[in-house]
Amino acid sequence: MSGRLEQTEGDAGSQTFGGRLRALRLERGKSLTDLSREANVSKSYLGNLENHRNVPGTDIAAAIDRALQAGGQLVELAVPRPRARSARDRVRPAQLPVAVRRFVPRNELIKEAEEALATHEGVIAFDGPAGVGKTAFVVTWAHSIAEEFPDGVLFTDLRGYSADPPEDPAVVLAGFLRSLGVTPAEIPGDLAGRAALYRTLLEGTRTLVVLDNAVDDGQVRPLLPGSAPSLAVVTSRNRLSGAVVREGAIRITLQPMTFEEAQELLRSVVGPRIDTNLTAAQLIADYAGRLPLALRIAAERASLWPNMPLQALADELACRQPLDVFAVDETLAVRTVLSYSHDALPPKMSATFRVLGLHPGGPIRVEAACALMGQPPSQAQGHLLALAAVHLLEQTGQDGFVMHDLVHSYALELARERNMAEDNKTALERLVDSYLCTGAAATRLLWPSRPRRRLDLPERGLTTLSFRRTQDALKWFEDELRLLVRLVRYGAQWNITAVAYLPVVINEMLFHRRAWSWWVPALHDALAMARRGGHRDAEAWMLETLGDAGIDAGTAETSIGLYQEAMTIRAELGDRGGLAIGHVGLGRALCQAGDFDAAFAHCETAREISAEVGDVWQHSVATAHLAMARAALGSVGEARELLLGTREVLDDAEDFMSSGCASGLLAGLAESEGEHELALRHLHDALETFGRVGDVWSQAHIYSRIGDLHADRGNQRPRTEPGPRRPTCSPATPNPPPRGCASR
Repeated sequence: MSGRLEQTEGDAGSQTFGGRLRALRLERGKSLTDLSREANVSKSYLGNLENHRNVPGTDIAAAIDRALQAGGQLVELAVPRPRARSARDRVRPAQLPVAVRRFVPRNELIKEAEEALATHEGVIAFDGPAGVGKTAFVVTWAHSIAEEFPDGVLFTDLRGYSADPPEDPAVVLAGFLRSLGVTPAEIPGDLAGRAALYRTLLEGTRTLVVLDNAVDDGQVRPLLPGSAPSLAVVTSRNRLSGAVVREGAIRITLQPMTFEEAQELLRSVVGPRIDTNLTAAQLIADYAGRLPLALRIAAERASLWPNMPLQALADELACRQPLDVFAVDETLAVRTVLSYSHDALPPKMSATFRVLGLHPGGPIRVEAACALMGQPPSQAQGHLLALAAVHLLEQTGQDGFVMHDLVHSYALELARERNMAEDNKTALERLVDSYLCTGAAATRLLWPSRPRRRLDLPERGLTTLSFRRTQDALKWFEDELRLLVRLVRYGAQWNITAVAYLPVVINEMLFHRRAWSWWVPALHDALAMARRGGHRDAEAWMLETLGDAGIDAGTAETSIGLYQEAMTIRAELGDRGGLAIGHVGLGRALCQAGDFDAAFAHCETAREISAEVGDVWQHSVATAHLAMARAALGSVGEARELLLGTREVLDDAEDFMSSGCASGLLAGLAESEGEHELALRHLHDALETFGRVGDVWSQAHIYSRIGDLHADRGNQRPRTEPGPRRPTCSPATPNPPPRGCASR
């Protein structure tokens, strides 16, 4: 009888964990009390296991297995085998939520997703910033491919970025297992056991698993199917680099919509009314950053007032904080979804995010982040990369990042609300000082013949750029010129008077590019800051630079007054070299006004002062303008000799930016005399010179002049008046001095 009982227990043990546990315990001669002590598992729990009232986790199963020296038998039995079902009885989940109504197809994104579907190895991860439409796209796309997965579709919102805590993978797995037909008693108690059973059930099936709004790789990994016939589609604001590296996930990053897609989304909600004012529609799309969430909210606002023109909504966005407009209520608002990303950050990363909101906008260099954070490059770069990993920043290059306009607005809002005002101002002062140092370094390299007073800045231990090649300095200027405009205007709003010196240190580049439409408003702000801070030298510089802009605009009379005011300040400061700048400006303005005798006198005075103080660069500039004034009265030969001497001096000083300008002026003189071959030689000299410093912009300008010269010689563009062209000081001349020529 006893033998038959032991045989029965053995048979049961071969099929269930509880039966095998009881058989092994009896074989080893252990009581429940003995086994409880050795396995560190309660006696009552062991009894429940033997009577099939509980399913152990893998950790508990392993402890009991060791105590009974079972050689892994119990561990293997701890994961229940799926019950055999006929195809007719198999559970086929279909859990996708309803697809977005009036969904606007994003054709390039659909193409990328289809390519990933054809080549995937089990995981496709869609990442992107808040509000970019990840969930809407993935749910809609999943509906379109669901029929390719005959064993069903599982879906869960992992709440990675939401008002609630992220979902526990163990809880998600329990729900998935129930959806796959597992009874509650069969669901293991621990995460590893549930994951193992989940993968077992999906083995050999074609099941689509959609994991929406994941917080990180660790949350996703237990939820991935174990074999490629099934597919996990994941969405996250996190780049999920671990899933790409470990699981071979194909990453697809969603970008904001194209304007055409944004326009179609607005049309799908508002209707054909947007076609009556496409300009307003584009402004709304731009303010929304072409993010689908913001666009839908804007479209909803427009649809509520069908008789209100779209321009009214565009005007509202221009006047108000956009985050206040892109909101239906507290739960459906761009500000709210951004808060989920911010609130998930560690404290140090949160502080970095807020301080980056103080940046004036546009590309954020590592050096700028260092200044704002007050940290070394290694730490700043790490923080920038971490923020990029969750799409609060986007990386544009090795040392460049950009913050979406709405994200930037939110970061600035937080900085104003949560940071001390003095801390914000100090961070911005560091940023201004950083750009002052970098701008001065670039200018020294490009215009080496011009003497410069060293900047009197506080010692902040800043990390700033240095340049070894002129090409790099020019590229920095080209990349940062718009940002510098914003920084001057933004610094003035924060009452940082040092911004008055930004146009001073980059003054040569301002005139070289003559982007006055950008710069004149900023120059007025800089002038106000110079006066508020008592920076008299910067005040004089701003008056002179505004005078230069006025000459280019053809308002010589206004410029004369500005130069005279600047000269008064220079005289008060005892700045003899600065007086030469004013005399050159007056010479240019008077030449434009037609008072050539007075213009000659001022240029000669500037030459005398420059020679007295040893300023070779200013002497060369005064000489060049004197030459152009002489040429305007017909003394072309004298003008040519003056310019040839100037070019030689600048070449000797290796000031190739200015030397190239002199060649351009010589070409203009030759053309005015009908000496086309000589003009071409001078233009090619200018090309070569600008090529030495890598000034592509000036080269393009010279190429344009060469093309015009060839066209004129071939009579492809007839002149309105016959005969050679005479140089003049007016900016309206057919042959004005090249834009690369310095004003002073």
